[in-house]
Amino acid sequence: MDRDFQIIVWGATGFTGQLVVEYLHINYGNQIRWAIAGRNLDKLRKLKDNLQLNDSVECLVGDSFDVESLKAITSKSDVIISTVGPYMIYGKALVDACVETGTDYCDLTGEVPFVKNTIESIHEKANENGVKIVHSCGYDSIPSDIGCWLLEEKSFELYNEPMQNVKLFVLGTKGKISGGTIASMVNLLKNANDEKSARIQSDPYALCQHVTDEMPHQRMQSFVWYDPRVDSFTAPFIMAGYNSRIVFRSNDLLNYKYGRNFMYDEGIVIGRGMKGKLLGSLFMLGLGIFMKLMTMSFTRYILLKTVLPKPGEGPTKEERENGYFKMRLVGDDEEKERRITVTISNSNDPGYGSTAKMLAESALCLVLNKEAIPSRYGVLTPAVAFGHEIVNRLKIAGMNISVNG
Repeated sequence: MDRDFQIIVWGATGFTGQLVVEYLHINYGNQIRWAIAGRNLDKLRKLKDNLQLNDSVECLVGDSFDVESLKAITSKSDVIISTVGPYMIYGKALVDACVETGTDYCDLTGEVPFVKNTIESIHEKANENGVKIVHSCGYDSIPSDIGCWLLEEKSFELYNEPMQNVKLFVLGTKGKISGGTIASMVNLLKNANDEKSARIQSDPYALCQHVTDEMPHQRMQSFVWYDPRVDSFTAPFIMAGYNSRIVFRSNDLLNYKYGRNFMYDEGIVIGRGMKGKLLGSLFMLGLGIFMKLMTMSFTRYILLKTVLPKPGEGPTKEERENGYFKMRLVGDDEEKERRITVTISNSNDPGYGSTAKMLAESALCLVLNKEAIPSRYGVLTPAVAFGHEIVNRLKIAGMNISVNG
């Protein structure tokens, strides 16, 4: 029996939630049965009026800490999109409700402890109930996860074996940060001194369930260096620590198709020559100062009150439209003279315009491509959950994805 809705957007009135709602309305408004949900009915109705949503789009109210209210919502839909963070605070009850009501779920979390908690607490039950819980369906971590999966698929096609060494390079990016992302960062920093949380954050295989002693110690870039693969100086990418864990989770779920000796890292391209080296050093200095200030409660308070965006705030429409990102994953084997690259780009702000597209299309995969996506259930990654279907959808939606080997 069909449910009332195919998709419900939870957290619809938040900054990213509104972008997801707008994307669905403009591109699929008449093609799907959907609704918007949150904790404030007046705000939901105002959003519906402002965006001139169809009358059929209902407004549903729930509470992030009231499982029964969330079950009442999740039981009405095939899929829930969640944009409510920090997920460590507001996310657990909703995931539990989805598993209980047999409802697929996707979000845009970048919080390792939250994902680890859902793996440990509901992965087996979600698998038994035939539910897909798919984390990190935005800029974190679709380009990393899908890009690596495509690269390894090409490697098997050409060489009948995986590439053991893959690195993602951010070739260019332009975008701003929202208050919701800052809130998630603050929550992670507040827990940084907790021994268990620190251990999870430092373990590259924290999200894997079948780790063995012989698996390699991952070399994560921590300073500026010249990389011949892009003929440029590179610096650490701030989301490498999270994205890599999603990629390792995919390898784990795929029974180590990428290999037990698989190595993965991410960096951001700065520039060539001495200028590139200097810019990279300044970038690292600025990032280091910012992170140090954010770890101290007093300076963090000052930054939050004066400079950083507050929850609900983010880049303007013009800023989002002028944003972009371009990433290239490189898998190489110098001894065998092999190289495969995957390039992914989009002409919109990466964290918000592009993320709204990726998150919405992920949910649509679960609804419109249900028979074509892999028959895998539990706490999954985008690559394992969607396979080629998300690649096809994102290409149709205007994202550039190319594989060269």
